[in-house]
Amino acid sequence: MIELREALNDIKADTLSIAATHQEALNNLCERENLLFARAQENKPDHAPSGLLLGLFTKLNVEALSSLNAHLNQVQAMQSAIEQQVGSEHARAFKLPVVEELMLVTHIWVYIQGYLGMDFSLANDHALQTSETLSPLTQKSIDDLRIAFNQSYYQGFREFESKNPPSSGWERWFEKWFN
Repeated sequence: MIELREALNDIKADTLSIAATHQEALNNLCERENLLFARAQENKPDHAPSGLLLGLFTKLNVEALSSLNAHLNQVQAMQSAIEQQVGSEHARAFKLPVVEELMLVTHIWVYIQGYLGMDFSLANDHALQTSETLSPLTQKSIDDLRIAFNQSYYQGFREFESKNPPSSGWERWFEKWFN
């Protein structure tokens, strides 16, 4: 059995820029979710760690997104109060852990989808959904956030392609014909 952090490093999720800039949040997340990841490995020993990572990060994304959506009004009110008290410029120094974790989890989640060679449109839909929630809280546009998430998808997809080189012309033709 491998630790959660090791599994993320094995698929090179640690190379995501958000992993470098949110090192403490990633360490906390790995420490908190390591037991669940270990339990998943015990329950599904025939599954690859990357597939288990997909399941875990799907769960984490759904939970973080629904939690933030459930408390969105309160979070926005808190942000507004901070801005009124210390000003907009100083308010940017305050980091909301729920926002930071949702950003981190979503980047890793869409990276894993790319790493597994999953369909881009699904990852893009999830990136858009998360971006719509995060945009009012981060002062970034929905498209800027979505594009950043999709960059993580493509970084993972490049890893997928490096492990699975494209087939020859004949092989692609047979694959299309029989699939």
